[in-house]
Amino acid sequence: MKLDHIDLKKLKTTSVNMRHSAKAPDVSDILPSIRTRGILVPLIVRPNCDAGTFEVVAGERRLTAAQIIAEEAGEIEPLPCAIIDKGD
Repeated sequence: MKLDHIDLKKLKTTSVNMRHSAKAPDVSDILPSIRTRGILVPLIVRPNCDAGTFEVVAGERRLTAAQIIAEEAGEIEPLPCAIIDKGD
């Protein structure tokens, strides 16, 4: 496992995520904290088929909150991620 900061544009959700569904998850409870402090717990990601992109295995709610903040502010710092092997 490797820890790194990854640009929001290089992250996407995956169907193996335990919270994956057709609609966006409710992030109203974590959004104020992420606005204030940022994302403290890394998202768990793995390399995707496309070079340089990653799929989020765990952390879809944090990803959704980051996307909302990026839309509001126009940009966001790269997100902390724990990168696991593709087969994990």
